[in-house]
Amino acid sequence: MAMQLARGMADPLFSVEGKVCLVTGASTGLGAGFAQHLLARGALVVNLSDVAPDWDAGEMSNRFADMRGDVRDESDVNGAIGTALKAFGGFDVLVNNAAGFVVEKAARQDAAGFGSIMDVNVTAVANVCRKAHAVMRANGGGAIVNVTSVLGRRPMRGLSAYATSKAALEQLTRALALEWASDGVRVNALAPGWYPTAMTRGHLDSGLAALLKTSIPMGRLGMPDDLAGALLLLVSDASRYMTGTTITVDGGYDVRS
Repeated sequence: MAMQLARGMADPLFSVEGKVCLVTGASTGLGAGFAQHLLARGALVVNLSDVAPDWDAGEMSNRFADMRGDVRDESDVNGAIGTALKAFGGFDVLVNNAAGFVVEKAARQDAAGFGSIMDVNVTAVANVCRKAHAVMRANGGGAIVNVTSVLGRRPMRGLSAYATSKAALEQLTRALALEWASDGVRVNALAPGWYPTAMTRGHLDSGLAALLKTSIPMGRLGMPDDLAGALLLLVSDASRYMTGTTITVDGGYDVRS
């Protein structure tokens, strides 16, 4: 992925240089893009993912710690936060990107299947946020970004569990922001629209992409670089007075008639 520094991103207000960032699920898809954009701008990044990265940190590898683990496993989460503190000497940013996704009609989905999506997309995120908050509060504050989805507000058939989990995550973001503002811990959400990733590509390639493009005012699917500006805003001092907010980056999908 080409790392293009947009005009204005050199502004120190948007700087992430030296910030220690834990990104869950940074091995592939949007999480990989998040990690690469942060690294390219001088951040130190810890990846907690259950699979190996499909990208190479290259000359930035000294600022990248790659860990295998499950966001639902308390010891794995503790290990990732511990690595941020021991390897890089701090912990400033958490990007909760790891998520589960399943396409299944609601009438056919059993409680176990529905619950598994909620476990990954909501319960695990809440637990990671809580652990991050404890460290950030003790260190004077930090920024948490929960990656939700436009589907949390505009569901589609076959995605009831995923859409419900993302709606719940957006509400969790607001609730945590309310409780933790006085601790200096900001909690915001980033809601992508439709992006081709390993999680969605099979469905998009089957004909969904062509259909979606007719519903997106900008006429195209998103690309990982399209999220960079919003991410940098939310994790940098540029958003120092923002908490409990969701930024949607979807080409206008959510506002279509």
